[in-house]
Amino acid sequence: MSTRIDDEILRAYLADALPAEELARVEKALRDSSELRARLEDVRQNRGDPGLHTLGAIWRRARLTCPTRQQLGSFLLDALDPELASYIQFHLDVIECPYCQANLADLKSRTTQASPATKDRRNRILRSSQHLLGDEGRS
Repeated sequence: MSTRIDDEILRAYLADALPAEELARVEKALRDSSELRARLEDVRQNRGDPGLHTLGAIWRRARLTCPTRQQLGSFLLDALDPELASYIQFHLDVIECPYCQANLADLKSRTTQASPATKDRRNRILRSSQHLLGDEGRS
């Protein structure tokens, strides 16, 4: 891996097409160098992005493989079909989707910051609907 960050690497950075280690290296360099940030802005302004309308680019922009926020919330509550839960786990751990990881972190923080009244309401709703989920035996 070269230590120099050229325009090709910056284009790949803008397209979110760098491996995690390279992405971290570029982001650290961008934080440390105003010159590199200026070059990044030049690349951003002057990229005649030939891949802008490729199937892959559209797929990534539309986040077609990302679970919804509601599905991520259900994932946190362990209230999903096992196949969907398995896919979401794969999406988070193997694909390492930064968008979904941020969404999940936000949902987790909101859950831990909930007021006692909110937690009590959630527990009452969950207890009242456990029989609908097939969880009669759980307490």
